[in-house]
Amino acid sequence: MSKNQVIGIVFLSISILLSLSGCGRPAKQEASSSVGNAENINIVATDTSEANNAIIPLKSDDTVADFDSSYEGYEYYLTKEELISDIEQGYIFRLDTALKKYYAPFVIQGNWPFYVHEKNTVNLEVSFSNLLMKSKESIFPIDEQVKVEVISPDDETVYRFEKVGDEITKDTSIQEQISVTEGEWTLRISFGYCCGDTPACLKIAAAYETPTEDDINWLKEERLANKHDI
Repeated sequence: MSKNQVIGIVFLSISILLSLSGCGRPAKQEASSSVGNAENINIVATDTSEANNAIIPLKSDDTVADFDSSYEGYEYYLTKEELISDIEQGYIFRLDTALKKYYAPFVIQGNWPFYVHEKNTVNLEVSFSNLLMKSKESIFPIDEQVKVEVISPDDETVYRFEKVGDEITKDTSIQEQISVTEGEWTLRISFGYCCGDTPACLKIAAAYETPTEDDINWLKEERLANKHDI
């Protein structure tokens, strides 16, 4: 079997795993390749055969050297206690990682719903540094990219951040304030990149500017009730 055939089989397996990981909220899936409320960051070991790809739970502030494959996070980057603490501070979503070389994490259309009970503002931060592209052929089922979208209850994209291809190699940091009205909104993230000798850092964080008690309670019910087994 050729190397290209092996890679093709592995990518197909990854796609199947991605579709299975999103089965908890099928109404949130936009297409067969999307993931509803994705809990796993898929990480490819780039210095070994692609046939040895693994899906590893990712915990905030960990580096690859500190990964413990037996770690059981409530979500892929937070324990249950950390998640509750974030929600109580008004966080809708928070990912803040630093990965060392030989790894290439990716997420395809992770959908994170949140409800706005009163007219409000969402503070969004996206920053990254030392993200690399895979030389020659891509190892991702998506291109190297960092994408963040905020989608209204009417299914309209009211904000979109997108860096694709060699754009991700330029260190970036943005902060935006997005006006939101009452209803159920969606934060959608997609990313894929390679890591080098210097830790590759990625942060995506969204929070209510003035969270109401109803906003916080809704997030707790939504995020804690829909925990998938890893």
